[in-house]
Amino acid sequence: MYRIESKERKAYYWFFIIRDLGYFNKFEKMGRNSAGAYTVNEVQKIELSYLLKIGYIKKGCHVTGSLSWTNGNSIAIESKYTDNEMYIRLKYVNTSARTDEKKEFDYRIELTTKKSNLGKGELLYFVCPVNRTRCRILYKCYGSEIWKSRTAYRNRIYYSQQISSKQGKHTNRLSELETRLENFKNPVKSHYKGKETRIIKKQKRLIEMIEKENDLWYFCILNFCRKFDF
Repeated sequence: MYRIESKERKAYYWFFIIRDLGYFNKFEKMGRNSAGAYTVNEVQKIELSYLLKIGYIKKGCHVTGSLSWTNGNSIAIESKYTDNEMYIRLKYVNTSARTDEKKEFDYRIELTTKKSNLGKGELLYFVCPVNRTRCRILYKCYGSEIWKSRTAYRNRIYYSQQISSKQGKHTNRLSELETRLENFKNPVKSHYKGKETRIIKKQKRLIEMIEKENDLWYFCILNFCRKFDF
């Protein structure tokens, strides 16, 4: 009995040591063999929600601007969202990774709308220039010269959870939940007419989910200690 309690105590200590030192991130790439594979977080992408947020797409307007990424790549973007025309236009120079050959691109990607499932308003989508499917995000990876939907690629673009180890999945999930909690704005009121507000309920729900992920991590480390007699 003392031996089990000792292992649990060790697991408890190691859990917080590993977490505080930031070593959880090392588990993220310990899953299946992902040589040559990309995840959605690693590749360049154009998100429709982001273009709407920064005003690069406005209903009834013709807008021009530019987008850039941390790797130094940039593109010029133009959008038109009217009753007669709906599209974004992309202009950029693509450099071949194999030959360093530079090639200029200038083309349009159509926009389309679909009625919201909630019955209020409509949702905006890209029309993939390759397979003509509706999508909300365009990707550029695996040597592609043009932007296209995730389903248009022969090689799969994974979600990070799909190529993570079991520990890595807990790490990703925990990081996501903590980010969501940090992004919550402090409500002006915690109660309305004697009842908790929706924001307070969501915050409490996130805290419960974070605690659950912490418990899962604790038991992962406990099992590790038991398996290797650590």
